Amino acid sequence: MSFFIQHPSGFKLVFDLGIRKVWQNYSEKIRSHIQKRLPIRTEPDVSDSLRRDGLEPSDVDGVILSHAHYDHVGTPTDFTNAHFIVGYGTRHLLEHGMTYHSAASLEKDLLPSDRVVELPAPNRPMLHVEAFDDPEYPATKGLETLIPGTDSSWRRRHSFENTIDVFGDGLIFLIDSPGHIVGHVNLLVRVSSYKWVYLAGDACHHSRILDGKAGMATWHENGQHVCIHIDKEKAIKTLGKIQRLQAEGLDGAEVDVVLAHDAEWFKNNQAALWPGGI
Repeated sequence: MSFFIQHPSGFKLVFDLGIRKVWQNYSEKIRSHIQKRLPIRTEPDVSDSLRRDGLEPSDVDGVILSHAHYDHVGTPTDFTNAHFIVGYGTRHLLEHGMTYHSAASLEKDLLPSDRVVELPAPNRPMLHVEAFDDPEYPATKGLETLIPGTDSSWRRRHSFENTIDVFGDGLIFLIDSPGHIVGHVNLLVRVSSYKWVYLAGDACHHSRILDGKAGMATWHENGQHVCIHIDKEKAIKTLGKIQRLQAEGLDGAEVDVVLAHDAEWFKNNQAALWPGGI
């Protein structure tokens, strides 16, 4: 799932772009993976959905990608005026890839280099990558150039060590959410005085895992013992923080956690589909 968020300032954000409408336009390795999973549904995509209520992709100011897997990156070329906000290490990951199982293929040329905002390094050891601070990956423009007055420093919020208050007003927080792949981020959005919505990306892939009724699966592929998460233990820790936030609430308001792949939530919340809302 993808999510449209409009800040009171008028700034328009989309969190994740879902699967590409014309999946044949993915790279060869990704197409090969998708062909093993047919049939898939690719319509309407984010651009089609926005147009339902008179918005064009060109109206979007910023796209936040929870991570770089093919089913979250959609068609970036549709968003001609948007900056793409990605977690630390994403550019390195796109360039060098990850090949430990069949769903791990990425696209080097996914994002327009002049419109990428890569978040600063979180206050934690890096995940499966030695270092990203080298001449090959000079710092991108920061959030403050996109949203004047923003402080893009990571700060603790509730159970999370690393969060960024995107607009500096306590309404939208980027959350460093390690475990799934390098650069995985979540988004916490205040939608009313009594409710937050936590967009969990691929922190887990089924509501039964979120509810603690099932665990994170592993399997054997190409002679390896693999998991959908590059670091299962870190993913479990991240999920625990999300579960704690959901159980305790925040600032006197409840927290509704939405997983990117929660088919049951999608089925039960059709009224939330654009131009509706959560």
